[in-house]
Amino acid sequence: MAAARLAQLARLLPPDATADVEFSAERNPRIRQACVAEITIVARGKVLRTRAAGVAFKDAVTHAVRGIRQEASDDHHRRRAHPHRRLRAA
Repeated sequence: MAAARLAQLARLLPPDATADVEFSAERNPRIRQACVAEITIVARGKVLRTRAAGVAFKDAVTHAVRGIRQEASDDHHRRRAHPHRRLRAA
C-alpha cells in the first residue's frame, strides 16, 4: 500500500531517489492516534522526511504521503525555478 502511494511521487523526484518507510505503534493507551508512519526520501544528497500518526496505519500512511508529496513538490519547483543555483564558478 505504501509503495503504491509513493510511486505517484516518481515524477517529482530524480530517478536515483530512495525511499524508506518505517511503521511504529505508540504503547501509551491515552494516545488515540497510536499508529505512526515515517517516510524518508534521499535524493541527490537532499533528505526529505515526514512523520504522521493516525488511528490506523492506513491513515498514518495517507497523512505521511500527503506531507512528503508537499515537500517533494516544493523541492521540485525550487530546482526548476533556479536550475543554476548549485553551479559555482571556479
